[in-house]
Amino acid sequence: MVFWAGILAAAFFAWLAVKIGFYETWTMLFNIVISIYLSVFLTPVITSMVPAAGDTAYGNALTLITVAAGAFLILHGVSYSFLTGRFSVWFPRPLDNVGSGLLGFLAGLLIWSFLALVILVSPLSQAGFAQDIDLRNAVEQTSVPYIAWWCDLVNGIVAAGDNKYTTRQVISKLLKPAQERPAHKPADRS
Repeated sequence: MVFWAGILAAAFFAWLAVKIGFYETWTMLFNIVISIYLSVFLTPVITSMVPAAGDTAYGNALTLITVAAGAFLILHGVSYSFLTGRFSVWFPRPLDNVGSGLLGFLAGLLIWSFLALVILVSPLSQAGFAQDIDLRNAVEQTSVPYIAWWCDLVNGIVAAGDNKYTTRQVISKLLKPAQERPAHKPADRS
């Protein structure tokens, strides 16, 4: 169910991308990929440097969202100021529609996967609805590999030769506090 909801969200983003065009969509996808990469790899660093950021139940989830949103806003502001806001690149209509739709679909699926990861890292993953739909298993099978593929792609480009950690290792470190928490049980009202 989580996978098909992600496909629907990605289709919506593809529709929006066709409206804005290939050049702007490519820039947006680049910004999304970089911001999610920064969020995944900086969250363990931030929570270890600032213990208050990771001590709460929602600490990792809030740090993930904050870093991703902040990085995206900065990157999007810079790219709008220097690239997409200054000039526009025109492509033939079929390439523009198909290319922007494909990139929009990929961006939408990445955003959905990231939001599913944030929910999985938070205590919401222990809620009844999440256990009913087997959220943990669904996200670990579909969303985590997709995020890991994009982040490993960026990591292969920007990391030095001594690449110690893979994205899956970092994500498993983020998931560890959520897995250690006991499932939320309603109070017994006998």
